[in-house]
Amino acid sequence: MTVKDAVLQALEQARGTRLSGGRLAEQLGVSRAAVHKAIAALRESGLAIDAVTGEGYRLASDDDSLTAAGINALLDTAVIGREILVEPSLTSSNTTMKEQYLGRRHGFTLFAEEQTGGRGRLGRTFVSPADTGVYMTILLHPTLPLSHLSFVTISAAIAVVRAIEQTAGFTPQIKWVNDVLMNGRKLCGILTEATIEGETGTVSSLVVGIGINLHPNPAWPEEVQAVAGAISDFGKPPRRAELAAAVLNHFEDVYALLDQGKKPELLEQYRERLCCIGRPVTVSSPAGRYEAECIGLDENAHLLVKTADGQVNALSSGEISIRL
Repeated sequence: MTVKDAVLQALEQARGTRLSGGRLAEQLGVSRAAVHKAIAALRESGLAIDAVTGEGYRLASDDDSLTAAGINALLDTAVIGREILVEPSLTSSNTTMKEQYLGRRHGFTLFAEEQTGGRGRLGRTFVSPADTGVYMTILLHPTLPLSHLSFVTISAAIAVVRAIEQTAGFTPQIKWVNDVLMNGRKLCGILTEATIEGETGTVSSLVVGIGINLHPNPAWPEEVQAVAGAISDFGKPPRRAELAAAVLNHFEDVYALLDQGKKPELLEQYRERLCCIGRPVTVSSPAGRYEAECIGLDENAHLLVKTADGQVNALSSGEISIRL
């Protein structure tokens, strides 16, 4: 860990209170000059650190800057998010990742302060201006069979629910496949895209895009306002760096279950967070719409629904969607 990272970690752990330069130097085993240099570098990277003579440095408790250093100070991962880039504006973090960064190592994460052309599932627009949410894309180079790739999206949904529970103090649910909801309002969108090797047909990389609404979005169209929600609607929104780090921490934990072949354990975590089990749903498929009851999941994370005549259908996320 560099001196800059160590100083930031200490300030994060004492956020809102002051630490003297001498105490930081002693705690980290470096000179006061090294601490002063680290503070200057952190301020230059966008962190709000003030100082009072005789009292020390303080990272403002209400500072909501989103920086690689700030996120890294809160990470508890081995791989995921250990290389981070934060950009002030991108058309789409997924698009930029695919165009520029597929050669980066497994776990590289790209953040955008805003997205001017964010995308959701089925080509939908994900409106994402600055200061209203957290928008990230995680790069993976998986060693998984093609049949398991949908479980990566499931892992991301579980990670978001756990991160919101940890940082905002309430527990949302998941609407199959990957919509994170609170009281029926959508807080998060997740879009996973694969790059396939043409000759072998194998997956060379996955990009997992995650967009979380922290505050109501003034750019939401009227039809989106009817279904969208934000963390601030249900609790005190966490700092963006805090939420971002929590998502990465939990994603590494959940993804490890898949990587280690513990699919049943992963499915159980997913199943217990689903909001549709035992409820009536409207199924939309290429063949039309029909009413059914959601009765569970199969071992491939397909949703099982029972129609009025007793027929049980297994729904694939790529083909069919549901409404509660």
